[in-house]
Amino acid sequence: MSPDEASTIAFDIGWDFARFGRPMDVAAHDLDLLTGYAAGREHFLVAQHRPDRFVSKWLQLRVNAFKRRRILSGDVDPAYLKRIDCETCPITLVTLTHSALCDSDWSVDRINNDGAYAPGNLMVMSVRANRAKGAKDYRDVSLLASETANGKTERAERENLSKREWERLRCVMVGAADVSDAAPTLTPLLTRIPEDSRAPLFYVLQHMLLQAVTRASARNQLVKALNRLQPSNERCLGLRFAAERLSVLLKTSSYPYDALDDELFQRQLRCWFVNIPRTHVPELLGLCASHGAYRCEPTLPAAWSVETHGRF
Repeated sequence: MSPDEASTIAFDIGWDFARFGRPMDVAAHDLDLLTGYAAGREHFLVAQHRPDRFVSKWLQLRVNAFKRRRILSGDVDPAYLKRIDCETCPITLVTLTHSALCDSDWSVDRINNDGAYAPGNLMVMSVRANRAKGAKDYRDVSLLASETANGKTERAERENLSKREWERLRCVMVGAADVSDAAPTLTPLLTRIPEDSRAPLFYVLQHMLLQAVTRASARNQLVKALNRLQPSNERCLGLRFAAERLSVLLKTSSYPYDALDDELFQRQLRCWFVNIPRTHVPELLGLCASHGAYRCEPTLPAAWSVETHGRF
């Protein structure tokens, strides 16, 4: 990006702050931001719109991204933020608040800190989860989750998340990471994957089952469709057993995704999944897509600009 392009972006951000009547701290911002803001204030003597929380967050993201010299995709707008919004933090499971100045307030952050502010790399979470995540990458979070699992809780407690919360964050981040080893992607799905985010195919399979197994007709229909892809009768029976077991586990789980963390269920499902013939994988992807699958691209999207750490 040329200096002129960067200046234009900064000017537009300042202009929009003025257009929506949002104050801009003169002492804290770039000269081009302030030039755009001053021009906007002169042009819009009265604010043109009253910003809702999505517009306010969009303005905040734009100025924060620019100050860090990070790319913010043009596709990330207030409508996109509204689409990825949620009521409950997928990490801490608290009900999100808004402008309450507390740990449960909603925040928007990148999932992969080496990527741009782009579709698929943003999620809504609580301030507490965001603060704990900080600048950590997937490997940092995975290590913390493993340390907690091994009883080494002192560091995890300092980082302000519980064992299960670190594990949930690891689930959310693995799809957005450049992970070459398949093992981390063949684990229980412990929380809802944020809207529009990337997820391993095995997670998508678990999510489909979770949505279908509570009704016998839907469960049987999905299992039948999946088993058309599996030539082994034994593994077909294993998938049917896994689906029926999950339906029972869900009846006693306060958080539905906890039901997926069952070794017998996972063993049967993994056995079915890893033995699908490669020639049937496109059909599995198509079936997932028909059930509203998450993003399953084989590589990280170019729009994330991971090779430049999301910077312009």
